[in-house]
Amino acid sequence: MVKNEQELLEAIKHEHHITKEITDTLIELDQLPSTGTQVFLNDLIVALYKRVVDVNDDIVVEIFADKVITPKEYTAWVEDNFTEYSANLFKKTIDE
Repeated sequence: MVKNEQELLEAIKHEHHITKEITDTLIELDQLPSTGTQVFLNDLIVALYKRVVDVNDDIVVEIFADKVITPKEYTAWVEDNFTEYSANLFKKTIDE
């Protein structure tokens, strides 16, 4: 169970298996109105994206049937599950 922001960040950066609980927590953070939370959320989803892109880091994500996912699948998941603001911030960040 993810108990705090630091634990969530560590899971995103280091866990081999990203559980549904972690992805659900990301989606829940997207519903909070705080600008600081939005920045933190963007940092998390970008960090996870970078791990997806890294061919040497074969993380599996539970919501994707426990398989290694592609950057395109991950980006589509962000676009489908996050607010337009968060999805656009994510896309802007990864395009920089």
